[in-house]
Amino acid sequence: MSYTKLPILFVAITLIAFPLGVGAISSTSYQMDPTTFGASAKSVTSTTYQMDAIVDVAGGRETSSSFVLETGGTSQYYCGDGFRDPTETCDGTDLNSATCASQGFDSGTLSCSSSCAYVTSSCTTSSGGGGGGGGGGGAPASTTAPEVPVVSDEIVDLEFTYKSSLLVYGTMDEDTEELTVNNESEDVEFVDEDSWQVSVSLAYGLNSFELVASDGSKSSDATVYEIYRRLIGDVKQDDAVNDYDLSKLVKLWGDDSREADFNEDGTVNDYDFSMMVARWGTSV
Repeated sequence: MSYTKLPILFVAITLIAFPLGVGAISSTSYQMDPTTFGASAKSVTSTTYQMDAIVDVAGGRETSSSFVLETGGTSQYYCGDGFRDPTETCDGTDLNSATCASQGFDSGTLSCSSSCAYVTSSCTTSSGGGGGGGGGGGAPASTTAPEVPVVSDEIVDLEFTYKSSLLVYGTMDEDTEELTVNNESEDVEFVDEDSWQVSVSLAYGLNSFELVASDGSKSSDATVYEIYRRLIGDVKQDDAVNDYDLSKLVKLWGDDSREADFNEDGTVNDYDFSMMVARWGTSV
């Protein structure tokens, strides 16, 4: 997917040049009518400023001679369009660079389901069978509780995310027969004898998850994992999208900072800017 970066950056600079205040945009939707020359020229006019830009058509998705940019709760993402939106783990062949190995397996082919979630049924591990099955009779009962489950540093170091769901994973004691997340074990998957993973839903704000391992008779102490879900566009993390966030996004333009990388693709660019505009003036 290609974008014309400099004109979009010009839009951001144009927004700063005009007098903007918190809540300056009072409408929740804007009509954008392009001209017919070259790339599509867009214009948005409000009572306080005018915003102009030229944007290349994204991936051939132009279907009419006029476009509507919807903001706030009217903005929608669609699973099954082959393009991984910020709320999706994957979509079609877009796996966000994930592989069976990144999901804790040794080899195989990772795919994406019709509900935009990873399918690991074709992934394999060298150890063969799973780690959660019933053991043979006569084994002596454990005299000590399992070690506390550990969350991977890759997940711990995130601190925040803009996603609505997150794959949490880590390691566990080999004696673990059940691992609960907030007292629930149904969705927890044992990748092999000493690793686990679970997909969790995230609410806006701070999310806390308590993990406990059990060997069937004794339980470990709890591991608490916390991550903050930001509203897309909320660079400042004050639960609102406004001109303060825009000024920070402009300073981070072209950087690999996660602060303004709303689609979490490793670069702050015009796609992130468009995601901010779509949620301008919203708060949680």
